Amino acid sequence: YINPIVQNSQHPLKGDFLYAIERVLKLSVPNLYVWLCMFYCFFHLWLNILAELLCFGDREFYKDWWNARTVEEYWRMWNMPVHKWMVRHIYFPCLRNGISKVFLSC
Repeated sequence: YINPIVQNSQHPLKGDFLYAIERVLKLSVPNLYVWLCMFYCFFHLWLNILAELLCFGDREFYKDWWNARTVEEYWRMWNMPVHKWMVRHIYFPCLRNGISKVFLSC
């Protein structure tokens, strides 16, 4: 499925502008498949295997980010280790140094 689309997209700018847009849109579906497969392989399989081997107690690498209703909710749930690190090392120190929550939420 992906190989013929990639072969046809080798020279996307040889035609007009609409031809280039068509090629980009046709490549977006295979790109989505690749991203979803990589997400599943890395976050669900590899990190859980690594957590099992290292006896890591907290295996919450992501929450149900696909059900997020706002962008803020999505960023809070898509990658829990990154979110917890950002809160601990950036958000709380900024609050302690007097930077307002309104400024940090922008």
